[in-house]
Amino acid sequence: MGMIKVGIVVQRYGKEVVGGAETLARDIAERLNASGFDVMVFTTTARDYITWKNEYKPGDSILKGVNIKRFPVMQERDIERFNKYSDVFFSQEDHRDEMEWIHRQGPYSPDLIEGIGEAQQDIDVFLFFTYLYYPTIEGLKKVEKPVVLFPTAHDEPPIYLNLMKDVFRRPDALFFLTGAEMDFVVKMFQPSNRQVLIRTGTNIKENIDDRLFKRNYLQYAPYILYAGRIERGKGLEPVFEAYGEMKKKRLVDLVLMGKKLMDIPDIEGIKYVGFVSEEEKLSAFKGAMLSIQPSPLESLSITTLESFSQKTPVLVNKKSHVLCEHVELSGGGFAYDNIDQLLHHFYALYDNRKMRKEMGLKGYWYVKTYYSWDVVMDKIKKELETIVRDIPP
Repeated sequence: MGMIKVGIVVQRYGKEVVGGAETLARDIAERLNASGFDVMVFTTTARDYITWKNEYKPGDSILKGVNIKRFPVMQERDIERFNKYSDVFFSQEDHRDEMEWIHRQGPYSPDLIEGIGEAQQDIDVFLFFTYLYYPTIEGLKKVEKPVVLFPTAHDEPPIYLNLMKDVFRRPDALFFLTGAEMDFVVKMFQPSNRQVLIRTGTNIKENIDDRLFKRNYLQYAPYILYAGRIERGKGLEPVFEAYGEMKKKRLVDLVLMGKKLMDIPDIEGIKYVGFVSEEEKLSAFKGAMLSIQPSPLESLSITTLESFSQKTPVLVNKKSHVLCEHVELSGGGFAYDNIDQLLHHFYALYDNRKMRKEMGLKGYWYVKTYYSWDVVMDKIKKELETIVRDIPP
């Protein structure tokens, strides 16, 4: 078999782009490219997913050896208007125009779809990332070559749209990041295509200095760490409330790291540090007593895996099947249902250093066993070779 040509389709791509599926697409593109696959990325010129504003230059470029074709987005999104429209749309069952919702949700780029169509004769297999957006939904209709979809799916209103049946049934294979995601999709769509639990890689960096973050941010007290977007819908409000209680009984800070998209309550001990370097982030995980992932909707949660990689236990929201799967399979944390349980688990971990150490170590081995890039990429490469060999072009 000669060099396999892989087309990767994702809504945004670039080194400034933050987002789970987008980071995954880039990680896989760069690793496939480095191991002898010929990779071409098809994406938009948008940099942020709130507005889809055209910020990158359209046309061809190269990032870390990977060829990229970018196409402009035809309409920007006003997120408040879209959210209002979306609430009304999902409250009515009948006579709703599903494609209009997809167009408004974006990123709406007919040129991207045309570009994929024109280039496909030079591609052996396409990898689409995320089921949710216009490039995947329309791109799948355009492509006649073998297709793999990483759905990054969880239980949310758009997955129940009628048009999603084709999105999950058209690909020749579905690649899943967690067992919980795979079970959910199979139950929902009964697809007859190939389903593979791929998981994803985390870069386990050993010998991280836990003093780096503490020094740079003058962090003297023991702390709980939250890393991720700070916005409504991430389950942070109950955490703030619980922290108000913790603060009265234990010496502990709550450190928040990431993009701030909501107000943070003015409680002494809550510290917002904004964006930090990769090294500082891992140092912060290593130095934390525990980290917290309160989001009820997660399709993977890289931050949970990063916490485990630095031997730090995690408290997670029980409403997220994926997060429950991480702590149950690993033994590296606790899941909570309400504020009382959150407090109970916090005090248990705070007061027991031995337990923190043991749980952190269990999390570390879980990540090392299932989420190392070598293991993940071997699986992806074998699957792609099989698909290209077995499915007629």
